[in-house]
Amino acid sequence: MPPDELVRLLRALGDGTRLRTLQLIGERPRSTQELAPLLGISEATLSRHLRVLTDAGMLARSREGRFVLYRLEAKALARLEPSLRSFIESRAGGRGRRAAGSLSAAPPRGTPRSRPSAGNA
Repeated sequence: MPPDELVRLLRALGDGTRLRTLQLIGERPRSTQELAPLLGISEATLSRHLRVLTDAGMLARSREGRFVLYRLEAKALARLEPSLRSFIESRAGGRGRRAAGSLSAAPPRGTPRSRPSAGNA
């Protein structure tokens, strides 16, 4: 999966409402009319979430009478883990593999940084 497609997919998955939506649709195909009350959001808000998930390839739509049903795209789910692993490993391979502890990082948020004392300035 190309990196830009992977980013779009991960962004789509990076929202709690969309994850809950995927869980519910994973049980069986569902319409916006069925999903909105289960999620406690309006159909308009749900439609925006469904569009993000559909654009990312996670959902497919089909019309049944007056309703549009959404279902999981199994291929997208199957491609996610290998694509993420491949992307991460390709970056590590391109720079040489590093030990996990050897990566430099900024101190965690909330960690006090050392400041020069008034007497040392």
